[in-house]
Amino acid sequence: MRRITLSLLVAVMALVSASAQEVNDTVATSSNMNDVYYNLHTGEKTTVDQDNWDIAFENKGFAASILINGQKGVKLYSSPFAAEDWSKFDSTGFGAWPTTINSAKSWSAGAFNQNLVDDFDLGWGIYNVQTHKISGDSVFFIELASGAFKKIVINELAGGVYKFTYADADGSNEKSKELKKSDIGDQNFGFYSIENEQFVDREPHTDKWDLVFTQYEISIPIGGGMTANYPVSGVKINKNVEVAQRDGMDVEKDDTAGLAWNTNITEIGSDWKSWSGTEYTYAKDRVYFVRLQNGQVWKLYFTKYSGGTHYFVKEKIQAGVNVKEVEAVRAKMYPNPANGQVVTIQLEDAATIESVTVYNSAMQLVNRQVSSEIQTAELATGLYYISIETTKGSTVQPLIIK
Repeated sequence: MRRITLSLLVAVMALVSASAQEVNDTVATSSNMNDVYYNLHTGEKTTVDQDNWDIAFENKGFAASILINGQKGVKLYSSPFAAEDWSKFDSTGFGAWPTTINSAKSWSAGAFNQNLVDDFDLGWGIYNVQTHKISGDSVFFIELASGAFKKIVINELAGGVYKFTYADADGSNEKSKELKKSDIGDQNFGFYSIENEQFVDREPHTDKWDLVFTQYEISIPIGGGMTANYPVSGVKINKNVEVAQRDGMDVEKDDTAGLAWNTNITEIGSDWKSWSGTEYTYAKDRVYFVRLQNGQVWKLYFTKYSGGTHYFVKEKIQAGVNVKEVEAVRAKMYPNPANGQVVTIQLEDAATIESVTVYNSAMQLVNRQVSSEIQTAELATGLYYISIETTKGSTVQPLIIK
């Protein structure tokens, strides 16, 4: 298939390039004592104490994920005791009980949500399809960073309210707590400190951050079929954010062709750096493209890591548009100009539409879809650019709304 450079695409690229600007920035986690929530668009940093919580309850979503603060040193043991055996709990031999950690791939699979049996099992409880209530069925044994131990059961999640109980191993000092999702507000999680017996307001509203610079645990093989939990310093992404990693190309290039976007929360993670024995080195040809929920795409690459400080370069781009050359694909849009009608895209090649992205004349994202029909009733009068990605190539075409 021939390669072309479309004059229209060059014009579009010029618009994007004129507004694109690389920004050098740093995020310091104070030698891994803090978490730093970061907004790519504004550069705003929200720094919070890494150790001011022990467990966290998922607010948004349906998984009812419950996290532990593994980066602080909290450990969670899966005991052989069911919830109804709360009073019979015995910690003898707990060292042989399996431990669980938060998933490094998803916010919705906390340490309390591991070793699931079926689709209705959430790890800490069972979902009832009739009542829509999750009833706790397991007693866990939790070791706090202070060295103290507690038995804990998540009693239920019903009507948007988490209920949980914890006590010393012998049943003394029992505490029962409730957390309403409505009290969490627009945050992904509600946080609780068992050591201080209080809820902690620490996470910014979910629409105020894109990345969090933090520590987290990963499971690594140590031989003989055994694994060990190991803490690493790196970057996690917010919910509804996507990342694509690109290697082996000049970091200044904005080419996103052929990249796979995914929502793995540690896709950026920690493996962009490695310890040489005397200092951290970084992958000089590795770039991350971060696509936000509003359609913005940011290019991010690291230049240094030292003492808990991340040095990086970021640049706002338009993925799939500011690529100098694209595969030629022929498409028609009608009616064009349009006046409130539905605009239909017709491909002249034997191709399938992968995405259709609508930009206004200022190259701001208006809409992204897969459908071959563009709804124009809500579009203001003016000039738009339509980026059409197909299985056989791409094209950018103007659309006039009267």
